[in-house]
Amino acid sequence: MESVGLKRQPVILVVDDSRSARELIKNFLENDGYAVTLAADGKEAVKKFRERHHDLVLMDANMPVVDGYRACAEIRRGPHGKDVSIIMITGQNDDESVEQAFAAGAEEFVTKPIHWSVLQKRIRLSLNSRFAQEEVLEGRARMEAVFNTAADSIIVINAAGIMESVNRSVEKMFGYLEREMVGQNVAMLMPSPYRERHDGFIAAYINTGKAKVLGVPQELVAVRKNGKTFPIELTISEVKLTDRVLFTGILRDITERKEAEQKIFYQANYDALTGIANRSLFMKNLTHQLSAAASKGGKVALVFVDLDRFKWINDNLGHAAGDELLKASSERIQSCLREGDLAARLGGDEFTVILPNVERQEAIGIAHRILHSLNEEFQLTGRGAFISGSLGVSFYPDDAKELDALLKSADEAMYCSKRAGRNACHLATGESLILPRKY
Repeated sequence: MESVGLKRQPVILVVDDSRSARELIKNFLENDGYAVTLAADGKEAVKKFRERHHDLVLMDANMPVVDGYRACAEIRRGPHGKDVSIIMITGQNDDESVEQAFAAGAEEFVTKPIHWSVLQKRIRLSLNSRFAQEEVLEGRARMEAVFNTAADSIIVINAAGIMESVNRSVEKMFGYLEREMVGQNVAMLMPSPYRERHDGFIAAYINTGKAKVLGVPQELVAVRKNGKTFPIELTISEVKLTDRVLFTGILRDITERKEAEQKIFYQANYDALTGIANRSLFMKNLTHQLSAAASKGGKVALVFVDLDRFKWINDNLGHAAGDELLKASSERIQSCLREGDLAARLGGDEFTVILPNVERQEAIGIAHRILHSLNEEFQLTGRGAFISGSLGVSFYPDDAKELDALLKSADEAMYCSKRAGRNACHLATGESLILPRKY
C-alpha cells in the first residue's frame, strides 16, 4: 500500500454482471494492494455494501436486475452511503450517461474499454480525498470530545465578545444550555462591575488590535443563570485564523480554593473561641495604625483588659463556663467600641483594644464603658456570676512613640489596676477609675 499512501488497506466493492470483467478488475486491484468484494448486479451490490464497510464502489452502469444507476442511488440513501466514494463504469462517453451517473450519486466515471492507468489514478484520488476527509472529521470529533469532556470550562469568543462555542462544563458551571449562550455576548456571564471591565477590554482591542489580558490568569466574579455570583479564574488565549481572530477562555470555579484561603486566613488572624482578632492580627493592625498616625499626626489609644476572677470561674464552675465567660466578655467589649476599632484576645483571659484616630477623653470614656460592662452579671452554664476587669490605657504619641514602649505602658497601667484591688481602669499617666466589686 506504499504506492497508494494510505494508512490502512482500503476495501473496494466491484460490481459488474460480467464474471470475466469482475475477475479482471479484481486481479488488477489486488495487485495494487486493495481488498476486493465482488457483486454480480445492483441488488447484490446493495446487499454486500450493507454487510461490510467499503471505502469505494466500482459500479458497472448497465446490468440486469438492478442497474448501476439505481444501485448507486440506493447505496447513497442507505446507512453510510454518504461516506463512500463511487466510480461508475459506463460503456458510453456521452453527456447523458455522465449526467445520469452524477445524478445517481457517483463522484467519478470511467468508460469501457477500461484504461487501467486512468482507473488507477481516479481510484487513488478518490480514496486519498475520502481518507483526508475522514481524518479531518476524526480530528474534529476528537477535538470535540476533548472540548466537551474537559474538566475546565472552555468558551470561544470572537473579537466582538460574542460566544461562538462553549463546552459542557460551561453549561454545568453557569446553568445555561449551549443554545442560550452561543450568539450572546460573554458579558452575560459577568456581574457589574466586571461586565463594564470586559466591555472596556473589547473596546480597547477593537481600537488598538491588542488584547491586554492574554495568557495571564485573572481572578474575577461570574454570575450563574440563577443570579448567584461565584469566583472564577480566567485565562484567555488568542487564536489567529486566516480571516479573523478568536479567543479561548478557560474558566475554573475557584469557590473551594477561596473558601480554603478564607479559612486559612481566619485561622491565622482570628481567635477560634471568641471570633475576635488574635495576637497576630492585633500586632499587624497596631503597626498599621501607628504608622498612619505618625504620617497624619493622629492619636492612637491602646487598652489592655484582664478579666478578674477568671481562674475562679474555671476552677469552680468548669471549663465550659470559662469558655462562655470569654465569649460573652469579648461581645461586651466589642459592644463598647466604635466602627473601625479593633478588639483582640491575646490569650487566656487577656484582651486588648486599639482605638485609632481618637481624642483622649473619648478613649477614656470607651475604657470606662468596658469596665462597667464587665461589672454586670454574667449567665454561665445556667448560673449567674460576677467578675470584673482590670484595664490599662496608654496613648500614642503622648505616653510612647514606639510600638513596644506603648505595649509596655498599657500593660503596666493594667497591673496598676490589679494592685489597686481590681475592677479599675488606670491610665499610663496615673489617673484611675476604681469601681466597687460585686463579689
